[in-house]
Amino acid sequence: MKKRRIAVHELRYDDETIVQAFVELVDGKVLKYGHLEEELPMTEWLGGTIVLSVGKDGCLRAFWNGKLL
Repeated sequence: MKKRRIAVHELRYDDETIVQAFVELVDGKVLKYGHLEEELPMTEWLGGTIVLSVGKDGCLRAFWNGKLL
């Protein structure tokens, strides 16, 4: 099982935009996301924008610069 926590300047999902956001991924699937209120340990800062989208498998996926994370 591969886990990642990523912070970005902006996260977009449907009509929602979150500034200073984080995304938690497990095996490439979005487990949790939200507003980054404090520095979280083991967080990778990518900057820019992540766009969340539901994949063909019905799971929420994260895309950064057009690349699947």
